[in-house]
Amino acid sequence: MILIVGASGAVGIPTIKALVKRNADLRALTSNEKSAANLRDIGVGETQVGDFRSNDDVKRAMTGVDSVFLVTPRFTEDEAEIGLRVVAAAREEGVGHFVFSSAFHPQMTKMNHHWTKLLIEEAVIESGLDYTILQPAMFMQNVAVEWPVIAEKGIYSRPYSPDRKMALVDTADLGEAGAIVLTEPGYKGATFELCGPDSLTQTEMAAILSGFLGKPIKAVQRDLGEWEIWARERNWSEWGIDTYLKMANHYDTHGYPGGNPLVLRTILGREPGNYRDFAQGFVAARK
Repeated sequence: MILIVGASGAVGIPTIKALVKRNADLRALTSNEKSAANLRDIGVGETQVGDFRSNDDVKRAMTGVDSVFLVTPRFTEDEAEIGLRVVAAAREEGVGHFVFSSAFHPQMTKMNHHWTKLLIEEAVIESGLDYTILQPAMFMQNVAVEWPVIAEKGIYSRPYSPDRKMALVDTADLGEAGAIVLTEPGYKGATFELCGPDSLTQTEMAAILSGFLGKPIKAVQRDLGEWEIWARERNWSEWGIDTYLKMANHYDTHGYPGGNPLVLRTILGREPGNYRDFAQGFVAARK
């Protein structure tokens, strides 16, 4: 049995869908019954409602599992503590394979939510468990956050320079790679950077989306003060706001550079999806 912790988000859902196609025996730890019902609807055989901040809940979910797939919550101050708790429970249970979905460039100390993942990676490596660490690039699907404004006003707004290159990956490919790593031999004891073939600026992404939407889309830099007001209205924590602002400043200066599709291509046994193909499907699904 495979336990999925962090099952309902941008990484968990596509990974579960790919695992279901492989007839994997799945258990998910989730925070509420609504999420649990949704996970059962997409094929999770067993769900446990609990809190990944609770040692007892994590240990209960871990009982009897063979493998663990962990996705920790972004922009959360105790992300490292959550990850270390899950690693400790997996070690106590003696699971056969621990897979952690980390982040591209976790060694970037100026971005808190990357650095916390590096701390979890360290715990995974030192746990004595057979492990695989996945380090995905920026998700192509992130554009969904800005899509309502893009569709209505033709403005693609993010709080950093629209002219910095960003390494990208399709979460469908990420989910498939995760499922392969969890269900096929040969992937233990490794750390894999997972990137698609494209490293694009926001301006370049806007141009591609524009072609499929059939109207101009302009990439602009959102004011950080405006974003902070937006975040406070939605009850973001001070730590989360500070972390996001540090990320935006880092991207504004450096982008999210690098990325090579070789590893993802090797795992998938095919070419990873490119941004143009993603954009075509994304826009078509929303017309």
